[in-house]
Amino acid sequence: MRARSRAVRLAALGLLSTAPGCASVAVDPEAGFPSVAATVQERIDRRVVWSRGQADAEIARAVGELLAGGLDADEAVQIALLNDRGLQASYADLGVAQADLGQASLLHNPVLGIEAGFGGGAADLLFSLAVDIVDLLYVPLRKRAASADYEEAQRLAAGRVLDLAWTARTTFTAHQGDEQMLEMRRQIAESTAAAAEVARRMREAGNITELDLARERALAEQARLDLREAEIAARRTRERLNALLGLWGEQTTWTLTSPRLPEPAAPMELEALETRAIERSLDLAAAERHLVAAAENLGLIRASRYFPEVVAGGGGERDDGRWQGVPLASIPLPVFDQGQARIARGEMELLRARDLHHALAVHVRAAVREARDRMIGERERALHYRSVQLPLRERIVREAQLQYNAMQLGVFELLRAKQEQIETAARYIETLREYWLARADLELLLAGRLPPPAQTLGPAPRLEELPRFPFPTLP
Repeated sequence: MRARSRAVRLAALGLLSTAPGCASVAVDPEAGFPSVAATVQERIDRRVVWSRGQADAEIARAVGELLAGGLDADEAVQIALLNDRGLQASYADLGVAQADLGQASLLHNPVLGIEAGFGGGAADLLFSLAVDIVDLLYVPLRKRAASADYEEAQRLAAGRVLDLAWTARTTFTAHQGDEQMLEMRRQIAESTAAAAEVARRMREAGNITELDLARERALAEQARLDLREAEIAARRTRERLNALLGLWGEQTTWTLTSPRLPEPAAPMELEALETRAIERSLDLAAAERHLVAAAENLGLIRASRYFPEVVAGGGGERDDGRWQGVPLASIPLPVFDQGQARIARGEMELLRARDLHHALAVHVRAAVREARDRMIGERERALHYRSVQLPLRERIVREAQLQYNAMQLGVFELLRAKQEQIETAARYIETLREYWLARADLELLLAGRLPPPAQTLGPAPRLEELPRFPFPTLP
């Protein structure tokens, strides 16, 4: 009897020892962050830090140094990547995915059972210890599925960094253009106000009609409204940039290194743009891992459709004061639920992941072509304004000044020529801003991320918006 009880105890211990190391799986929430940081460094040459409250002082010092002496686009991007709390919060998703991977590596806990019965004046006791032995077979499947999900989380985290970098750069460009436009609107307002004042004096002298005076006043008042609109736009983009950069208090008093947009840059290398974007696309890479995860999940469901669990173990029973070994087993019978619904769900999830991957590839290619064409077109327009339109307007003003000096042209014609020159310069600023925004879109695509969302193409099938399926999807 003792030998039998000892054999049962050894059998139970043997079940628990079949998966060494499963009882102590280490979970490091920061394990995936170095991969994200390396991806960002390689693609946009910027540094990211996951503070977790430990590097706040270092980040504050770095932000202060970047703000000192004026702000340019590259500095704005770096501040946003270091100081945006929303981005810092999103890094927790890496820890969640790492925890899910650790959970998938664990066996289900053994179950200790105790039963007691009383009869005939003596207590009958039954102690049992059982584990799900089929779970040993499912651990590798669960780990592969969770590992694919973990890799997807890393790519999505890197994608969010690129999104923020793009948003900070385009918002800075918009603000820089608004500041330059504001200066132009001030010049137009001053020009039209001067014309209205001259018209008032000439009307008092009886040299022009009331209609001419009303027209000049209307132009001046419209210029004042346009100036106010430009002021609102500049303040709006400044506050948006403050929010992206995580700035408040005295930090918001920063100044621009240059209040003017840069001239069009040298042409980009446009060979094989689609291929380069597809190869570097984090959206597609994440979609591929999502597809793998869906396939692994379906394999896990199919493997467990009939016997999702088989519990086995042993115990000791005391009957009439004597102990006896008792083997235990529990196997669910697949009479009603044979996993049909779970398999159907898994197949649909796999189909959805496959179609999403294809849709993303099509959208990436179209977005690259659209951004390329827009950048080329806006660059040509900007260069035409700079080399043709602006010199022509300058020549018109110069000739008008000469004719006015010779008393062959009236003051209103001279002022209008100057106003049209300024309006042409304003249109050049708008074109220049659109060029830099289009270039930022193309650079983001080549860095591996879709711009959110392209107005001309409609909303892209963003991977983050997909409903997530848990691992494993077992009963």
